[in-house]
Amino acid sequence: MTLQRSLIATTIAVFAFSSNAMALDAKSELQELLAPISTLQAEFQQHVLDANGELVQELKGALALARPNKFYWHSDAPDELILVADGQAVYYYDPFVEQVTISAQSEAANQSPFLLLLDAEASAWADYEVSNEGLSFQLQPSESAEQQSLQVNFVAKEEQPAQLNELILDDGQGQITRIRLRDVKTNVALPYTTFSFQIPENAVVDDQRSTQ
Repeated sequence: MTLQRSLIATTIAVFAFSSNAMALDAKSELQELLAPISTLQAEFQQHVLDANGELVQELKGALALARPNKFYWHSDAPDELILVADGQAVYYYDPFVEQVTISAQSEAANQSPFLLLLDAEASAWADYEVSNEGLSFQLQPSESAEQQSLQVNFVAKEEQPAQLNELILDDGQGQITRIRLRDVKTNVALPYTTFSFQIPENAVVDDQRSTQ
Protein backbone atom coordinates (compact mmCIF):
# COMPACT_ATOMS: atom_id res chain seq x y z
CA MET A 1 0.00 0.00 0.00
CA THR A 2 1.47 3.35 -1.00
CA LEU A 3 1.85 6.32 1.33
CA GLN A 4 -0.80 8.21 -0.61
CA ARG A 5 -3.34 5.41 -0.44
CA SER A 6 -2.68 5.06 3.29
CA LEU A 7 -3.30 8.77 3.71
CA ILE A 8 -6.65 8.83 1.87
CA ALA A 9 -8.16 5.40 2.29
CA THR A 10 -7.42 4.55 5.97
CA THR A 11 -8.24 6.45 9.00
CA ILE A 12 -7.43 8.63 22.15
CA ALA A 13 -8.36 9.33 24.83
CA VAL A 14 -11.23 8.79 27.29
CA PHE A 15 -12.39 12.12 28.75
CA ALA A 16 -14.28 13.10 31.89
CA PHE A 17 -17.72 14.69 31.52
CA SER A 18 -16.37 18.25 31.45
CA SER A 19 -13.87 17.37 28.73
CA ASN A 20 -16.64 15.71 26.73
CA ALA A 21 -18.63 18.94 26.87
CA MET A 22 -15.59 20.87 25.62
CA ALA A 23 -15.10 18.36 22.82
CA LEU A 24 -18.74 18.70 21.81
CA ASP A 25 -18.35 22.48 21.65
CA ALA A 26 -15.17 22.16 19.56
CA LYS A 27 -16.89 19.72 17.20
CA SER A 28 -19.80 22.14 16.75
CA GLU A 29 -17.39 25.01 16.14
CA LEU A 30 -15.49 23.04 13.51
CA GLN A 31 -18.71 22.06 11.77
CA GLU A 32 -19.83 25.70 11.81
CA LEU A 33 -16.59 26.74 10.09
CA LEU A 34 -17.09 24.05 7.46
CA ALA A 35 -20.81 24.71 6.96
CA PRO A 36 -20.49 27.78 4.65
CA ILE A 37 -18.28 25.79 2.26
CA SER A 38 -20.34 24.23 -0.52
CA THR A 39 -17.36 23.75 -2.82
CA LEU A 40 -13.62 24.21 -2.45
CA GLN A 41 -10.74 23.90 -4.88
CA ALA A 42 -7.07 24.49 -4.19
CA GLU A 43 -3.54 23.56 -5.03
CA PHE A 44 -1.68 21.62 -2.39
CA GLN A 45 1.81 20.71 -1.30
CA GLN A 46 2.26 17.59 0.77
CA HIS A 47 5.14 16.48 2.99
CA VAL A 48 5.29 13.05 4.64
CA LEU A 49 7.59 12.61 7.64
CA ASP A 50 8.56 9.31 9.25
CA ALA A 51 8.68 8.61 12.99
CA ASN A 52 12.14 10.23 13.17
CA GLY A 53 10.96 13.42 11.50
CA GLU A 54 12.76 12.60 8.24
CA LEU A 55 11.12 13.64 4.96
CA VAL A 56 10.13 10.51 3.02
CA GLN A 57 7.81 11.98 0.39
CA GLU A 58 7.07 15.37 -1.10
CA LEU A 59 4.48 16.03 -3.77
CA LYS A 60 2.07 18.63 -5.04
CA GLY A 61 -1.13 18.74 -7.00
CA ALA A 62 -4.73 19.91 -6.96
CA LEU A 63 -7.82 18.97 -5.00
CA ALA A 64 -11.50 19.86 -4.97
CA LEU A 65 -14.51 19.04 -2.84
CA ALA A 66 -18.24 19.55 -3.02
CA ARG A 67 -20.05 19.01 0.21
CA PRO A 68 -21.65 16.88 1.42
CA ASN A 69 -19.89 13.92 -0.15
CA LYS A 70 -17.73 14.55 -3.23
CA PHE A 71 -13.95 14.79 -3.36
CA TYR A 72 -11.19 14.93 -5.98
CA TRP A 73 -7.42 14.62 -5.50
CA HIS A 74 -4.73 14.58 -8.21
CA SER A 75 -1.04 14.63 -7.36
CA ASP A 76 1.45 15.53 -10.07
CA ALA A 77 4.06 13.28 -11.72
CA PRO A 78 6.38 11.59 -10.92
CA ASP A 79 4.12 10.53 -8.01
CA GLU A 80 0.88 10.85 -9.98
CA LEU A 81 -2.17 9.50 -8.18
CA ILE A 82 -5.86 10.21 -8.61
CA LEU A 83 -8.59 9.77 -6.02
CA VAL A 84 -12.26 10.49 -6.69
CA ALA A 85 -15.13 10.13 -4.21
CA ASP A 86 -18.44 10.46 -6.04
CA GLY A 87 -20.76 10.08 -3.06
CA GLN A 88 -21.17 6.32 -3.40
CA ALA A 89 -17.71 4.95 -4.13
CA VAL A 90 -14.08 5.97 -3.78
CA TYR A 91 -11.83 5.36 -6.80
CA TYR A 92 -8.08 5.26 -6.25
CA TYR A 93 -6.06 5.19 -9.48
CA ASP A 94 -2.31 4.63 -9.70
CA PRO A 95 -1.28 5.35 -13.32
CA PHE A 96 2.20 3.89 -12.78
CA VAL A 97 0.82 0.38 -12.24
CA GLU A 98 -2.43 1.08 -14.16
CA GLN A 99 -4.61 -0.12 -11.30
CA VAL A 100 -7.92 1.20 -9.95
CA THR A 101 -9.03 0.29 -6.43
CA ILE A 102 -12.71 0.88 -5.65
CA SER A 103 -14.18 0.96 -2.15
CA ALA A 104 -17.55 1.93 -0.71
CA GLN A 105 -17.43 5.56 0.38
CA SER A 106 -19.38 4.86 3.59
CA GLU A 107 -16.70 2.37 4.66
CA ALA A 108 -13.87 4.73 3.71
CA ALA A 109 -15.41 7.58 5.75
CA ASN A 110 -15.52 5.35 8.80
CA GLN A 111 -11.79 4.67 8.46
CA SER A 112 -10.46 8.14 7.69
CA PRO A 113 -11.17 11.42 9.52
CA PHE A 114 -10.13 13.22 6.34
CA LEU A 115 -13.41 12.29 4.65
CA LEU A 116 -15.43 13.45 7.66
CA LEU A 117 -14.83 17.02 6.53
CA LEU A 118 -17.20 16.40 3.64
CA ASP A 119 -20.27 15.51 5.68
CA ALA A 120 -21.39 17.07 8.97
CA GLU A 121 -24.05 14.35 9.30
CA ALA A 122 -21.69 11.37 8.93
CA SER A 123 -22.15 8.85 11.74
CA ALA A 124 -18.37 8.43 11.98
CA TRP A 125 -18.13 11.81 13.75
CA ALA A 126 -19.15 9.90 16.88
CA ASP A 127 -15.90 7.92 16.67
CA TYR A 128 -13.72 11.01 17.19
CA GLU A 129 -13.11 13.45 20.02
CA VAL A 130 -12.62 17.03 18.81
CA SER A 131 -10.63 19.68 20.64
CA ASN A 132 -9.24 23.01 19.53
CA GLU A 133 -6.85 25.84 20.23
CA GLY A 134 -8.22 28.86 18.42
CA LEU A 135 -8.58 27.97 14.75
CA SER A 136 -6.63 24.71 15.05
CA PHE A 137 -8.83 21.62 15.54
CA GLN A 138 -7.68 18.13 16.52
CA LEU A 139 -9.73 15.02 15.72
CA GLN A 140 -8.62 12.04 17.80
CA PRO A 141 -10.13 8.54 17.48
CA SER A 142 -12.10 7.67 20.62
CA GLU A 143 -11.12 4.01 20.84
CA SER A 144 -7.99 3.07 18.89
CA ALA A 145 -4.68 4.91 19.09
CA GLU A 146 -3.67 3.12 15.89
CA GLN A 147 -6.28 4.93 13.79
CA GLN A 148 -5.50 8.15 11.99
CA SER A 149 -5.90 11.42 13.83
CA LEU A 150 -6.35 14.70 11.98
CA GLN A 151 -5.49 18.32 12.69
CA VAL A 152 -7.48 20.90 10.72
CA ASN A 153 -6.08 24.43 10.62
CA PHE A 154 -7.85 27.59 9.49
CA VAL A 155 -6.47 31.09 8.98
CA ALA A 156 -8.45 34.21 9.88
CA LYS A 157 -9.44 36.48 6.98
CA GLU A 158 -10.49 40.11 7.31
CA GLU A 159 -14.25 40.51 6.93
CA GLN A 160 -14.48 36.97 5.57
CA PRO A 161 -15.02 33.51 7.09
CA ALA A 162 -11.89 31.77 8.33
CA GLN A 163 -10.22 29.83 5.50
CA LEU A 164 -9.09 26.22 5.59
CA ASN A 165 -5.33 26.21 4.92
CA GLU A 166 -3.69 23.08 6.35
CA LEU A 167 -4.42 19.43 7.19
CA ILE A 168 -2.07 17.30 9.29
CA LEU A 169 -2.62 13.54 9.55
CA ASP A 170 -0.99 11.21 12.07
CA ASP A 171 -1.28 7.55 11.07
CA GLY A 172 -0.98 6.38 14.70
CA GLN A 173 2.41 4.78 14.05
CA GLY A 174 4.58 7.88 13.89
CA GLN A 175 4.11 8.93 10.27
CA ILE A 176 2.97 12.53 9.83
CA THR A 177 1.48 13.94 6.62
CA ARG A 178 1.18 17.72 6.19
CA ILE A 179 -1.03 19.07 3.41
CA ARG A 180 -0.72 22.82 2.89
CA LEU A 181 -3.33 24.52 0.69
CA ARG A 182 -2.83 27.59 -1.48
CA ASP A 183 -4.86 29.52 -4.02
CA VAL A 184 -7.99 28.37 -2.18
CA LYS A 185 -11.30 29.15 -3.88
CA THR A 186 -14.61 28.42 -2.18
CA ASN A 187 -18.22 28.25 -3.36
CA VAL A 188 -17.46 28.42 -7.06
CA ALA A 189 -19.27 26.21 -9.57
CA LEU A 190 -17.40 23.00 -10.38
CA PRO A 191 -18.13 20.80 -13.42
CA TYR A 192 -19.92 17.57 -12.46
CA THR A 193 -17.16 15.70 -14.32
CA THR A 194 -14.73 16.76 -11.55
CA PHE A 195 -16.19 14.02 -9.36
CA SER A 196 -16.90 11.44 -12.04
CA PHE A 197 -14.14 8.88 -12.57
CA GLN A 198 -13.88 7.00 -15.85
CA ILE A 199 -11.91 3.78 -15.50
CA PRO A 200 -9.10 3.68 -18.11
CA GLU A 201 -9.56 0.94 -20.68
CA ASN A 202 -6.39 -1.00 -19.82
CA ALA A 203 -6.53 -0.57 -16.04
CA VAL A 204 -6.67 -3.50 -13.63
CA VAL A 205 -9.69 -3.09 -11.34
CA ASP A 206 -9.68 -4.15 -7.67
CA ASP A 207 -13.29 -3.68 -6.53
CA GLN A 208 -13.38 -3.99 -2.74
CA ARG A 209 -17.03 -3.02 -2.30
CA SER A 210 -19.27 -5.46 -0.49
CA THR A 211 -21.34 -7.68 -2.77
CA GLN A 212 -24.24 -7.64 -0.33
